[in-house]
Amino acid sequence: MAKVNKTRFKYSKKLLSNTLTYKFSMTLNLAITVFCIILITLYIIGNYQSFQDVNQMWLLSILSYASIFNSLFSILLTIETVIKIFTEKQKFKNFINMIMLIISAVFCIFCTGSANIISYISEGIK
Repeated sequence: MAKVNKTRFKYSKKLLSNTLTYKFSMTLNLAITVFCIILITLYIIGNYQSFQDVNQMWLLSILSYASIFNSLFSILLTIETVIKIFTEKQKFKNFINMIMLIISAVFCIFCTGSANIISYISEGIK
């Protein structure tokens, strides 16, 4: 009888810690957070460079929508990361991801509130 090699499928049962969708979601979250930072920078520069009011309001509305999307996305990814902390062995990496996601969610909630307040004040008394 032939001896069966049990190490042949050594890596086939290994569960990958970060699937492709999780990596893509984390990258998208980081990209939208950087996009929000760029919009804030453009708004601040626009105040000193005398951008038109319409352009400033446009920047604020884009910032508001991007921040709302990113904060909801960050909260959902945080829930997924908490599940990964309890089910996988790489707890430290997932814990760092969770901290980053919480910071991103808080930052985007702050950006949403600030953009809406500034937009409301900029419209003036009607």
